[in-house]
Amino acid sequence: MPASADRWVLGSGDVRLRVHEYGPRAEVAPTVVLVHGYMSTSRAWDQVVARLASNYHVVTYDTRGNGESDHPARQEDYALPVLAADIGAVIDATAGGRRVHLVGWDWGAGEGWEAAATPAVAAKLLDFTALSGQNLDLWGQWLARTVENPADLPAVVDQAVRSVYIPLWHVPVVTEAMWNAGIMGATLDAVIQWEGAPPPHVPPADGIASLNRYRANVFQRLTDPTYSHLVVRDVHVIVAVHDLYVGIPVMTRAIEGAADHLTFTEIDAGHWAPITAAQQVSDAIVSGFSPTTEGTP
Repeated sequence: MPASADRWVLGSGDVRLRVHEYGPRAEVAPTVVLVHGYMSTSRAWDQVVARLASNYHVVTYDTRGNGESDHPARQEDYALPVLAADIGAVIDATAGGRRVHLVGWDWGAGEGWEAAATPAVAAKLLDFTALSGQNLDLWGQWLARTVENPADLPAVVDQAVRSVYIPLWHVPVVTEAMWNAGIMGATLDAVIQWEGAPPPHVPPADGIASLNRYRANVFQRLTDPTYSHLVVRDVHVIVAVHDLYVGIPVMTRAIEGAADHLTFTEIDAGHWAPITAAQQVSDAIVSGFSPTTEGTP
């Protein structure tokens, strides 16, 4: 890992976010902002950072409710507009007034989708790359279209099976008790280790706080989508073909027509690809960058 410059950035609602910067300064190299997912921190990107930082100014951060960043307790503090505003705050603090390449994985992709659809944040982006993180609004519209196009029903059912854990995250008290008892962390460590990634050993405080991401957003956006087209023109989707939780159709058919320029790259990896297939992920990320590398918002 290259050396990092670390700082605190105030996100939405003055929540403190722990931010790390690597490689050349933003004034001399394009900035790449990497947003991690659930059950992880910014450290999940370490192997990708090591591959990108020689040519890019790379920024990672612990999203709210994770790692060193603040853990606000209210469910509304994890709504997608709030999380997208955090991305904007990190960009403002690190990119030297220039637009950036935004990359999100898992829930980081979910937050990135929202940023790419929010004009004030999208104006700060050159492009957006999503890895193993579905767009809830477009997923909800895909579900609605399936009523008219039953041919997609098998794919919809397949994704429902992959997402069977989500209703559990919405059960109050019980899920928190399972986290505090160590049951949830141990179970997920075992599942993740089985996939070939080191167990993350997520502390209960992180697991419990980030349940609010699901509770504040999933069913609300699936049943009442807020947009159907992204503001960012260039959107790149990295499809991990062995992902157990995010199926290929929800990352492809569900988002057809959502961006002016939408491209796809398949990689031979599972859900934890930033850790288990860092070279593939790094190569795919760079391949999706738009040719425009200059410019201010």
